[in-house]
Amino acid sequence: MPAAGIVLCGGMSSRMGRPKALLPWQGRTVLEVVIDVLRSVADEVVAVTSGEFELPAVDAHVIQDREPRLGPLGGIRDGLAVVGSDLAFVASTDAPFLSASFVKAMLGFGGAAACEFDGHVQTLCAVYDRRYCEVADALIREKRMRPLFLLEGSGYRRVLPDEVPAADSIRGFNTPKEYLAALRATDGPAILEFLGHAGQQARLSRIEVQAGTLGEILRSAEPELFASADGEIPKQYLVSLNARAFVRNASMPVGPGDHIIVMDSAVGG
Repeated sequence: MPAAGIVLCGGMSSRMGRPKALLPWQGRTVLEVVIDVLRSVADEVVAVTSGEFELPAVDAHVIQDREPRLGPLGGIRDGLAVVGSDLAFVASTDAPFLSASFVKAMLGFGGAAACEFDGHVQTLCAVYDRRYCEVADALIREKRMRPLFLLEGSGYRRVLPDEVPAADSIRGFNTPKEYLAALRATDGPAILEFLGHAGQQARLSRIEVQAGTLGEILRSAEPELFASADGEIPKQYLVSLNARAFVRNASMPVGPGDHIIVMDSAVGG
């Protein structure tokens, strides 16, 4: 049966401190990893974004939320509205452990289906039926925003972990601590570079560093300059992440392949 894949990648993730879709994972972003898995199984892949940040070039049809800040149910509805297949496997962007065998098994049930782990239905690693898109519209109008309501409205199958292979596909992360813990088996450094007056103050202008929070990396590299980099970066410095934006959140996670540039605020202004 033809099937689609939908990736929800619109959230800025206040708990993570940066968009989860752009987090590095084994040389790519987690978004690219999830899309590649779905592409190996599905006939079409759609990435639903809020448009709040720029996505990398991906092998998917990228669409933007019709209505901002509706959460996962809005993204699921918008993805279902554009796919041509009756069934679509929906995944959140923070699912780098997603397995093609798991996706195939879930689609193989032939209808809406979701795994239940420890009493919790995994609604963002589940199969949805496009023909119930109007149910999603009704739920949004009624402000019943849990994706589980859409699954229940389509008579979904509740799947137990022992019914599918690679059940740990549902693993993800919501906080810097969870993400960095998941990186323990991942090789590759990040790059830390100092420019301008900050570069003159630092001992080294460019070094390789291991994954950690931004504050941990800065304190480890230059303890005298960043001893106070706990909650936020000291105001006299500007920190750029991957040349996309300046960041100040010291608890933000930094992973393999990230490029941190530190400069003094006068240069940045």
